[in-house]
Amino acid sequence: MSSARVMCSVPLTLQSAACPLCGSPSADLFLAAPDRYHWRSEVYRMLRCSGCCCVWTADPPAPKNMAFHYGEDYHRAIRAGGERDAAARWKVPRRTIARYKKSGCILDIGCSSGGFLKTMNGWSLHGIELDPKTAERARMNVSGDIFVGNALEAPFAQDTFDVITCFDVLEHFYEPLELVRKIATWLKPGGVFYMRVPNVASWEARLLRSYWFGLELPRHLFHFSPSAVRNLMRSTGMEELSLTAKGTYIEPSVAYLRTRLVERLGFTPVPLVAAPEPGIAWKAVRKCIRALVLEPFGGIAGMAGAGACLDALFRKPGPSGTPGRAGFTGDAPVTSDGEGV
Repeated sequence: MSSARVMCSVPLTLQSAACPLCGSPSADLFLAAPDRYHWRSEVYRMLRCSGCCCVWTADPPAPKNMAFHYGEDYHRAIRAGGERDAAARWKVPRRTIARYKKSGCILDIGCSSGGFLKTMNGWSLHGIELDPKTAERARMNVSGDIFVGNALEAPFAQDTFDVITCFDVLEHFYEPLELVRKIATWLKPGGVFYMRVPNVASWEARLLRSYWFGLELPRHLFHFSPSAVRNLMRSTGMEELSLTAKGTYIEPSVAYLRTRLVERLGFTPVPLVAAPEPGIAWKAVRKCIRALVLEPFGGIAGMAGAGACLDALFRKPGPSGTPGRAGFTGDAPVTSDGEGV
């Protein structure tokens, strides 16, 4: 969700065949692809760990160079996406959180311009945003505390938050394992961690390969499957509440394919980052396509646990390792949809 999420120095393991999460030396080439969002030619390698199922970008840009791979157009698109129709966009996350917590202290990591936090009425609001310009907009939108900078340097005390959210952010971190351990420390006993990441094990990721929008190379440094999420969270000691795989990225992925076709026909392609706002007629056509094709496909993929977006909730155990029930408002169904890559 954040508009710029460059975190920490590049660990040496990110540039080697050793898994940066579990340390296993056994990794295979998973995929190689360029930055299709900006339509650039440099190719990045993705490796897959045979031990924990982690997939990572093996040769990412250094943090000092990563800003080039975002750019103001990217930041603007992220801010607009988070704020546009915010009440409807964040309806499902709000309902999901309400199954476990009705109020309290909430932290949104990568809060962008505060679109999600603004909808959380009755909560004590806190956010983390790396990009100063976007953080300033969040402060105008949200009556809460916005920390500007690296999430790993945020000065929050142990046992502070009832809920911590991390929507489409964890994959941008150079050191996701360190971040989730921080999150486990910041949560109160019984507190809930709610994360969303692209599902590299989804049907459409397998089908579209390097044209799948969820890869977002080189900005996405890690690429998670259900198995990889579980293996990552195991080290925190938190208990799994639910893990589902729903949604679709087919529409922007098709835009990549269309751009490639334009290029092969000898024309100059317009990258997705610079694509003009569609006209009224195309918006109407697109709405029909979504209703007749994309939404049914996303629904079927979701029922099979092979959707494009992983929504995962974990809870910090209560005192003496007992399940955290503080603020629990009912027995929410625990689902474990999908398998790893």
